Order: sequence, then C-alpha cells, then structure tokens
Amino acid sequence: MIATPGGVDAAPNPLRDKTAVHTVSIAADGSYSVRMDTKLDLALETTWGFGGDIHDGFRLPVTEALLPPYLRVHYSNPQGTIDSDPAEATIETEVHSVDIGFSTDRLTAGSHRGVLDYEVAGAAVPASDVNGDQDDGVVVYVRPLDRGDLAIESAAPITAVDCEVFAPHGKSCGEKRGDGWAVSSEELLRDSAVIDAVRITIDADPKGMPAPGIDS
Repeated sequence: MIATPGGVDAAPNPLRDKTAVHTVSIAADGSYSVRMDTKLDLALETTWGFGGDIHDGFRLPVTEALLPPYLRVHYSNPQGTIDSDPAEATIETEVHSVDIGFSTDRLTAGSHRGVLDYEVAGAAVPASDVNGDQDDGVVVYVRPLDRGDLAIESAAPITAVDCEVFAPHGKSCGEKRGDGWAVSSEELLRDSAVIDAVRITIDADPKGMPAPGIDS
C-alpha cells in the first residue's frame, strides 16, 4: 500500500495494460452495429466494467435557430461476453445520458477479454444537411464508448471520415483500409481533448434512410 498525503492509503492499481477496438458496421440506410472488443491484463484480482456513458445527441451545423439542432440517436440490443461467457449487458437512459455496458463481480489476475455489441439507429442525416454544398451521400455519426482504435465497415463506399473535437467543426482523420476505414486511438485524442464524435460520409442515397429525429 502507498501512503498518500493526508494519511489515506491508496489501493494499488490492478491494471497492467488495456486495449480497445470499436468496430462499426454501417448499413446502407445509415443504421449501424458496434462491437467494442476490450482486452485487459490485470496484476490483481478486481471487479471491472465494460462499456461507458455517452450523450444521445450529435450537434448539427449551426443554423438560424436560436439553439443549435441536435440529432437524437437510439441505442438498442446490448449483448456482452467476458472471456467468451455470456454477460448481462444493459442500456440505461437518464435525460440525454446513455449508459451501455456490463460489469463483472470479480476477475482474476491475468489476461481477459470483454466484448460488447449494440445497435444504433437514427444517427444519420443527408450529407447536404451537414456540408451544404454537397447534395449526395449520407453522413453517419459515431461516438466511441471508450478510448481505443476505431474500425469502420460500410455496405456503401466510405467517401470521408472527420473527427470533431468541438461539434460541428471537424478535421479529416484516419485512413482507408481495403474497403473500410481505420482511425487510431491517438487520432481520437486530439490536442489533449477527447474527440466528441466521428463523422462518416458514405455514398448512399439519402432517400433510402429513415427521417432523422432532430430537435433544437
């Protein structure tokens, strides 16, 4: 145990190493599934949680409205495993905060793997609503649950990927990998600020997507 100023003992850190990869698979209508694959190396036995808290809204470009419009997203169908054994995953919503994930009572020291799957709907808008001068395509918004790499797959060709620190302003990020796109964990932490959202443009017909839920 390590004594801290004030005389309170600090518990030793059980975590040696942690990596996470979010794989996003986008359908032609802009809906998508996410698989968050987390690997841990623990020095001590401990409890652990997989997943995280996110906001249910993505800020769209500023318009003449007094308040900026927000795209409201729906998360569903959470499923989890820990070391290949089923785990009970949940989604809890309070106002606009969404908690997705599961936790374990106890993990032994050593290597472990937690996988969390969930689905996202309503996170897409016509590209013209975001870019103004771009009439074709669909823009899909993604917000990772935890720090880690992002792998993007899409039924329609990916034409651009932008990372937003302060919405709705973004910069191009990641690189094309085969038919998909990859964004490193370092790029998702830009200028010491966690990226607020990743904006993915796909070459899809906006007429084939459901009407987005937007409020202001």
